[in-house]
Amino acid sequence: MNSSRSVPRGRSKPRRLIIPLGGGLLAAVLIVVGTPHVLWYIRAALAVIAFLYIAGQSDAYLWSSNADQG
Repeated sequence: MNSSRSVPRGRSKPRRLIIPLGGGLLAAVLIVVGTPHVLWYIRAALAVIAFLYIAGQSDAYLWSSNADQG
């Protein structure tokens, strides 16, 4: 059966990254803005960790529901 849920579209791949990347970027910016009293390299490390964690969790959550529809 060839339904729209079972056939992924090649064009939608860049669009699916908007929410995870946007959320990760927002988390990183909030870390940097919210911690002005912390040394810059610790803030940078925390921002990178927040970006990777939030973006990864969002991406995993958004795509976990597609595997269950199979």
